[in-house]
Amino acid sequence: MTPTGLLVLATCLMAGALKPAYAATKKVRVPNQYDGSWNIAATTAQGPCSATTTYVVQIKDSDASVPGEDIDVNGGVSANGAVQATIVQGSNRVPIMGTLSLKGSGTGTWRTSGGLVECSGSWSAKRAG
Repeated sequence: MTPTGLLVLATCLMAGALKPAYAATKKVRVPNQYDGSWNIAATTAQGPCSATTTYVVQIKDSDASVPGEDIDVNGGVSANGAVQATIVQGSNRVPIMGTLSLKGSGTGTWRTSGGLVECSGSWSAKRAG
């Protein structure tokens, strides 16, 4: 995954600026039954962000991270799978909403906020491990 691979959900507002490569982790509310790697595919419905972007979110003991990227994840997942979070990189914020299933899938919506470019779309998730 490259920094431009997160264009839709994390760096689309940074105009291609590269950040140091390390995994930022933020304590979030995620029940342990959602622990593991999740493959995420985000699709842009409106705006100039990349059409489709994929990335991996790692959840372990209620910590969520995007390995290899300087990104914080604020928010969480309720026990019934409702997702309400914001992905943050610098001043760029991408609120996301949706649901995760204990069977290992999920769907939702996203939109950019607080940056130079406005985009919105949907996302789908599949448990990788």
